Amino acid sequence: MKTNTALFILLTTLATMASKITALTRNKIGMPLVGFGTYQMKADQAEKAVAEALRVGFRHIDSAEGYHNEEGTGKALAASGVPREELFVVSKLWPGYQAWGMPEKTYDQTIESFKKSLKDLQLEYLDLYLIHVPAASTRIDQYRALVDLKKQGLVKHIGVSNYDERHLKEIEDAGLPTPECNQVEFHPLCAQAKLNPVMEAKGIVPVAYSSLATLSSWRTKEGQGGEHKADTKTEAIAVQKEMSERLGVPEGKILLRWGMQRGYAVLTKSSTPSRIASNFDLFGFELSEEDMAKLDALDRDEHIAWAQQGINCQELGEPLKTVA
Repeated sequence: MKTNTALFILLTTLATMASKITALTRNKIGMPLVGFGTYQMKADQAEKAVAEALRVGFRHIDSAEGYHNEEGTGKALAASGVPREELFVVSKLWPGYQAWGMPEKTYDQTIESFKKSLKDLQLEYLDLYLIHVPAASTRIDQYRALVDLKKQGLVKHIGVSNYDERHLKEIEDAGLPTPECNQVEFHPLCAQAKLNPVMEAKGIVPVAYSSLATLSSWRTKEGQGGEHKADTKTEAIAVQKEMSERLGVPEGKILLRWGMQRGYAVLTKSSTPSRIASNFDLFGFELSEEDMAKLDALDRDEHIAWAQQGINCQELGEPLKTVA
């Protein structure tokens, strides 16, 4: 598939600045461009992995109510000795989803969920709080709660995750502040070509998750769901392998660096100390425009991350229901 021309032009200046990306680089809301994620970790695993991540230099830690491991993450944060002002801690509200039999959270329940996350993480404030997915008809009331939490000084920045242009417009139409961040699936097969210009125009910071989804080794353990849509990755695997062998850089690091050079903060994840350290080391190389274009050209707008659940999060959205 041909590279989206508008996206390429929009982001080319970011790519030319790629050599300036360092371990200290943060985006405009103060978020370090390389973060450590905790999805699919049990609480004790998260505690150990986050502790190691902080030890090797990570300062951006990504968690969520729906991960059921914030308590473990909080223990690692509390024991790390890292000054709070150096950390950028993110969590997400699980909004509820009727199709899965999960009640949709109200404004008040959103506040309660936030305070529980804060307690479990052993923090006095969060750096960023997101609505995990636009699955609830009450999502405008949920976002209104986030706005009020920011006004109270309990969170520095607020945003959303898995929102497309339609969901962002709902917030605008409700007269609420524009989300400061949108965390979305982003990898060469799903480069968000339509959404990127929208976020850029609105000043919304993009954060990538599932950056490594095009690897043959992605989520291969039983129950992780990596086998879904595995047949869509054949071309990407060949391109990444060639690039890795030629540059002498692991495929995973190439994908993470591609995301950063395309203007995204990226999330890594591992429970293995050596891999955690390796994933943080994204700053000793940069991808040429030719190699960037090869990865860009793989885009098929193919969402993979939630395929195990049989959904594309950005296509969700029950008819809105607001409560005065």
